[in-house]
Amino acid sequence: MQKQRLFHVLLSAALILCANLACADDRNLLPKYGDSPKTEWQKQADAAFIKATDEEYHGDRKKASMDTAMRGWQYLAAGDLDDAMRRFNQAWLLDKKNGTALWGMAAIEASAGKYDDSLKLFAEAEKFVGSEINFSVDYAKAVGKAGVGRKDDALLKDAFERFERIYQKAPQNTLNLQNWAITLASQGRYSEAWEKVKLAEATPNKDQLDPHFLAALQERMPRPQNWLEIARRIPQSARAAAVVIYLDLRRSATQGGCKLPSGRRAAHLPL
Repeated sequence: MQKQRLFHVLLSAALILCANLACADDRNLLPKYGDSPKTEWQKQADAAFIKATDEEYHGDRKKASMDTAMRGWQYLAAGDLDDAMRRFNQAWLLDKKNGTALWGMAAIEASAGKYDDSLKLFAEAEKFVGSEINFSVDYAKAVGKAGVGRKDDALLKDAFERFERIYQKAPQNTLNLQNWAITLASQGRYSEAWEKVKLAEATPNKDQLDPHFLAALQERMPRPQNWLEIARRIPQSARAAAVVIYLDLRRSATQGGCKLPSGRRAAHLPL
């Protein structure tokens, strides 16, 4: 009987511990640990982490925070969003003004469609990151996604203005042009989207373009043809022959009393 009672006590303790750990892990996956009051044992765990980090970095918390945030970005690039958020939270715990960590949290929330949280974090991060171009690209993308998701004209206007400002500052930024095109396509403005794609395809990093997006855009609206470029692909001998045939037809028609369009078009064919 006593052994059975002891078993139940140990089982209850284990269940409580597991529940606490699960709760803690859930908080680790929320920006700023959910930004809510912590339990006493969570505060002790934070203090132990900060103390150990201070010892490792000789009290340089800013460097420790930035190193931790960069590890978070490595996880994010690998698609491991959970571990990325854990690192961003740890970096923020070490330095509340670490814009790189806040930026990472914002990017994860944006990818999950949590527009309110994402835009708040981007706005907070902007105070510390400033006009860093890659941050601006991510921020504009998030504003565009929020505008499309909410069908919010004010947000969409803000997004397009951001895309334009980035383009003026960094016209060779492929991802900004792609984000611009995606936002336009989401509004059904396919012709304008293709214009941005064409600009992106002329950049040095054109391989960053998402083939899935291009395929989806092609399905919605085939790529517009530039007839002048098509004409230039025709061999010069063939173009010259076409001009001769056109002029011969024009002379024959004129002699027969027929009227053809002005020969100025033939004169303007790219030879």
